[in-house]
Amino acid sequence: MSEILALMLGTAPVMLALIWRKANDRRRDRAGAVTAAARAAVAQALGGESLVAVRADGPMPWVRGRVHLSAPDGHRELVDTACLDVAQRLPLSYDMVIHGR
Repeated sequence: MSEILALMLGTAPVMLALIWRKANDRRRDRAGAVTAAARAAVAQALGGESLVAVRADGPMPWVRGRVHLSAPDGHRELVDTACLDVAQRLPLSYDMVIHGR
């Protein structure tokens, strides 16, 4: 009986790490899909590829996901033009963050 208990206690940290890693991978995959949808919305709103950078951080149980939009100085109007289309495609568990001056 003590060997079984030792085996369970010895493998528990490894199993927890694997479970955590799997959840983190799923979160990143979901954030990648949201990033792709946001980039498609930006391209559609602006009529093609643009200087707008899109990055998504996946949600965690205690933090909502975020989609970050940014553009170089002097091109803020591109983000302003595309932000409504991006917001309409975001899942409910994501917020939009606009970076720039």
